[in-house]
Amino acid sequence: TATHRIPVRITLNADNRIEGLLFKPAQQLTASIDETLDLLAVVPGTVSYMISRGGDQVHARDADSKQAVGSAFKLAVLKVLADDIDAGRHAWDEVLRLKEGDRSLPSGSLQTFPAGSPFTLHTLAAAMIAESDNTATDMLIGLLGRDRIAEALGTATVLTTREFFTLKSDPGLSQRYADADPADRQAILAEIADRSLPPPAQASGPYREDVEWHVSNRKLCELASAVRHVDVFEINPGPVETANWRATAYKGGSESGVLNLTAALESKDGTPYCVSVTVNSDHPVDTVEVTGLFSRLTAQLGDGGGEAD
Repeated sequence: TATHRIPVRITLNADNRIEGLLFKPAQQLTASIDETLDLLAVVPGTVSYMISRGGDQVHARDADSKQAVGSAFKLAVLKVLADDIDAGRHAWDEVLRLKEGDRSLPSGSLQTFPAGSPFTLHTLAAAMIAESDNTATDMLIGLLGRDRIAEALGTATVLTTREFFTLKSDPGLSQRYADADPADRQAILAEIADRSLPPPAQASGPYREDVEWHVSNRKLCELASAVRHVDVFEINPGPVETANWRATAYKGGSESGVLNLTAALESKDGTPYCVSVTVNSDHPVDTVEVTGLFSRLTAQLGDGGGEAD
């Protein structure tokens, strides 16, 4: 239209018939990256972002501020796993078996598999990144250790997704956790380890600041850039405009009042880029608007519009 474009992804089968049709969020036809960032800045809530090229920051807004980022924290899980595989401590074809205590709530589907189901580390990593599978994530956290993942995130500790849902489902418990010091928080997590999973509706309330994963855009770009060559990113490019990029490594995260979109990108001449956008709000975030602006940024950067002011 005169003001917007809607990217469409079409896939064909062997007979050249359409088997997949996806309409992505509409993008405003902004004239420049600065105009796109100006529109991001007035989105209701707390908005932060960072854009880097060749490892150097070219645009930023509160890029070092730690905001709630939802499932984007899973980039740290992948980083620790990839480091261990590079060091020979684990292998992609190593198998873990699903235990009852591993089950979490969606997103993802591994929680529906029978107990004892075998998954390679590659399968778990692919499910965690491409589908944001929470059960796969918790299985990997159990293998790697939460302390190492917290260190990669630069945080004092890190919740599993099962713990996150359990805390969110119980306001009294959430308040105890929020008021506790680090040692007491660990005791609370031990206390809830054997609790049954709550119903999804009970665990999907508004964002609570003390029950989340808080990471800066700069740290997310650091993590995404470190793992951008892992092949699990080939499955789902997310809202990135891929036409002008050689490679895309995307991971986002969201819940009510929280949205993060992070992508480490490689241009056709081999230059690395990263775009990370976070919005926190007391009200639901306009996901369509923010995602459309993020997509527009990746299109403009891919067209060569990423020069610093």
